[in-house]
Amino acid sequence: MVKNLNQLKKSLKTGTRFQITNHCRPECVGQLREVTVSNTQGFYSILPEEPDSKTSTCNGGKGSVLWWSKAPFWQFTDGICSIYNSDTKSTEDTLIMSFRVLGEEAA
Repeated sequence: MVKNLNQLKKSLKTGTRFQITNHCRPECVGQLREVTVSNTQGFYSILPEEPDSKTSTCNGGKGSVLWWSKAPFWQFTDGICSIYNSDTKSTEDTLIMSFRVLGEEAA
């Protein structure tokens, strides 16, 4: 179970899958994503079951990107990783995305 940003960065390697549990765009909730690139700045992910979707083909086929931000923008609760657009308010209004890393324990 991922408990902090450092563990999350180690967990999200190419091929790692995660499921979105909450999102600022409701149509994304429930999506299964797969990491295509992860580096010191952020990570890219695709919809592995929908290779021709806009999400999977954007950014030169790397998929959509999420920048890491600093630790205060993140919350880790019961295996759910949430990033907010505020480092002082962690509310539904400031939520960008919540997700659970699948198939791997935290490194």
